[in-house]
Amino acid sequence: METSYHVKKIQLLLLFFLFAFVVKGYGQQAKITTVLHFRGSIANYPIEMTLEIAKESDCITGSYYYLKNGSENRIYLAGTIKDGEVLLTESAYNTQKKKYEQTGFFRLAYVAEMSLNGSWRKDKNTAQDKLLTVKLSCRENLNAFNPSAYTFLFSRNKVKLATIAETANPYYQIVVLKILVNKSMRWIFTEFDDNSLAKDAAIEVEDLNFDGLLDFKVPINFPERSKGDFAFLYFIYDPVTKGFKQHLQLNEMEFLLFDPVKKEVLKVEADGNGNEIYAYYQWYKQKILLVREVKLFENDPFINTTTYQIINGKSLKLKTVKTE
Repeated sequence: METSYHVKKIQLLLLFFLFAFVVKGYGQQAKITTVLHFRGSIANYPIEMTLEIAKESDCITGSYYYLKNGSENRIYLAGTIKDGEVLLTESAYNTQKKKYEQTGFFRLAYVAEMSLNGSWRKDKNTAQDKLLTVKLSCRENLNAFNPSAYTFLFSRNKVKLATIAETANPYYQIVVLKILVNKSMRWIFTEFDDNSLAKDAAIEVEDLNFDGLLDFKVPINFPERSKGDFAFLYFIYDPVTKGFKQHLQLNEMEFLLFDPVKKEVLKVEADGNGNEIYAYYQWYKQKILLVREVKLFENDPFINTTTYQIINGKSLKLKTVKTE
């Protein structure tokens, strides 16, 4: 009995020291970029804005567009966030001068991480009575999962591949991802197989399934591929279990873009020779299904667009239209 007691005591001490190493940052702390989407207006003009906020710094990048002009006409943003104040400089492309130029400035208050309120001005000399009112609300609800309150830690091993040149960036195999809150373990993930992670890669936090709750994706690399492709592992937040689970279908599709306004997921394939495929998906229950496919071929002057309809959990082809 006494021996058993001492064994258990030693095991508890080992666990304590292991946890202490984790809390103090044993392993590499991951960089975090949070992608948030805002809707609202500048004066009476409706806009949609996307911001990427780097947790480790006060830097923000992003873009916005006026609804009347469409998402193809984005105006790009760069700035800072500090003590709840967001300062952004916008840049638009001047087709005559063939370059980007500063076209305006935002000064916004980030209120309870739910809204951005403030003003827009054309230049720094704009009179106070010429400022335009800006009111934006966040599409995502950060109450369930707010990355600013969490610490992400990686444990990983260096990958030795004969195909990688010595001068190339080092790659590391992901072993464990731990997420802590207030120095306490909240989630731990170990199912990474043989995926490799670039040394300075950042985790991206974003609403991937358009339910208003933040999910996250872990960037991975394929150093053995000739083009050095990269992709993501996707983790979806479950509000019932209050945890995350890898989404295997998204993982298999590797690199995807997410549009919460249109509620579409985009997969792009291009061979570099003028042959391109743009596949658009929508969420149906726990999976994404094809709704539209746009194909451009090197030797075909037409754009081939095929539409699909989701019926009984399947994508059924409706028609293909050729346009110039």
